[in-house]
Amino acid sequence: MTTGQGGLAPLFGAALLALSACVPVGMTGTADRAVAVAGGAVTVAGPQGYCVDRGARSDALVLLGSCASLAGSRSVGGPARPAILTASVAEPPASGIDLDAMAGFVRSAPGRAALSQSNDPASVTIDQVTASGGVLFIRLRDSAMAKSLPVETGYWRALTGLRGYAVTLSVLSPASAPLSPDEQRAVLNAFVARMRAANPPAATVTTGG
Repeated sequence: MTTGQGGLAPLFGAALLALSACVPVGMTGTADRAVAVAGGAVTVAGPQGYCVDRGARSDALVLLGSCASLAGSRSVGGPARPAILTASVAEPPASGIDLDAMAGFVRSAPGRAALSQSNDPASVTIDQVTASGGVLFIRLRDSAMAKSLPVETGYWRALTGLRGYAVTLSVLSPASAPLSPDEQRAVLNAFVARMRAANPPAATVTTGG
């Protein structure tokens, strides 16, 4: 299956650009364990201890952080070393989600521009791209991140399909309390698993013969 670059760019693009508008300094707002997006078709839910920040949502982006931090109470629980999580949901290209095409795209100049906070391919370095179990995992560094966000420039992304939508998940490390790449990847794995559990495939109706 071949997918044009024009169809892939929106899947990797504007979600993190919205992050700077949502969270100029830190996470603020009230927390939910999950939220429905895409007209209710997809549920965004984070790993254990992570909640949705209702005060930092946009049409392009759902932001998640420590439930304890968002609620202002340790009693609700949260990770000992929290990351900042994002989820974006988009219509997939007409030709579908082709992980091989996406893996090639993210290494190209247009792909790196789509991943860049400043739309500059020179700001992005791709460290690793792997596909496993229907998920594309990307480890990258974006030097433009440090100019507008209180996060480390290196982070993980995952792209997969859920309920007919292309879902991009990111795990970012707070600059004030950095997580290692391995720690970030462990959170991303848990994020992917939680999203799959919250969005099982639509039931198929069968009729008896």
